[in-house]
Amino acid sequence: MRNGLLLILGLICLLCSAQAPSDHDEFEYNRRLIKQSHSFVPKNGFVPDKATAVAIAFAVAVPIYGQKQMDAEKPFRAELEHGVWTILGTLNCGSCMGGTLVMQIDKESGKILFLTHTQ
Repeated sequence: MRNGLLLILGLICLLCSAQAPSDHDEFEYNRRLIKQSHSFVPKNGFVPDKATAVAIAFAVAVPIYGQKQMDAEKPFRAELEHGVWTILGTLNCGSCMGGTLVMQIDKESGKILFLTHTQ
């Protein structure tokens, strides 16, 4: 009786694991769904305010220029003009030489339009 119960539990576990979709299957399903659907676009765009523009700029810049460099350029400043955010790093030393981050992000789409680090 005990062996029969173990066999049944084993079969149930096997069936459950066989039916569970993998991460890859889930991504593939959603990629197909995306091709057939329309994306939601927020009324105020994907980058509606300064805080969001700065957060995106920082997140994009850290893998490129490094955490230490981007932390040294805080606070980041942002200004919106004609639907484009311009984000600048801050040179935090009075008479030192160096440069800062300059990035532009489209307010509506969130697309990075321009990126450089001045010298």
